[in-house]
Amino acid sequence: MIAGQVAKRYSQALFEVAKEQNLLDQVENDLKLFVETLKNTEEFQIFLTHPQIGGEVKKNMVSNIFADSISWVAKNFLQVLIDGGRENTVEEILQGYSKLANEARGVAALTAISAKPLTEEEKQQLEQLYKQRLNKVVKLENVVDPTILGGLIVRIGDRVYDGSLIKKLKTVKKSLVASRV
Repeated sequence: MIAGQVAKRYSQALFEVAKEQNLLDQVENDLKLFVETLKNTEEFQIFLTHPQIGGEVKKNMVSNIFADSISWVAKNFLQVLIDGGRENTVEEILQGYSKLANEARGVAALTAISAKPLTEEEKQQLEQLYKQRLNKVVKLENVVDPTILGGLIVRIGDRVYDGSLIKKLKTVKKSLVASRV
């Protein structure tokens, strides 16, 4: 089974339990905390993914580190991941879980990629525009990528709206090359 399918199944199972327990937001925040800790602490990452360290040792370490800072649902879920040797998929599981939780909340996650940081006013305008188009609450994340030169790329789920300057330049180049022939 491919890693993406595994993560999708784990995401779905965790989502169902968290929804049943009315802990959607808490579990999402717990997983975010775990992933951030994993990303920011190289030693913890090495420890957790080391094949010669037993599952019980890993589970005890996770329980000690996150003793009072995460919910019992998240803690049990991490234990299950470790038992299954799937601790390396937790970031992908978080992405799938967040997508399911946002759908349940009626929230659309929108990523706006721009050459420079968007102002608060620009963010509000984008949120309003897509709130009206999607008829959902919009959660906006601004990612800065200077390589797009200008304009904006908007990603909502699997849809991408590319209004970047680099794409427009490529389109012009393509039409110029095609007109030479």
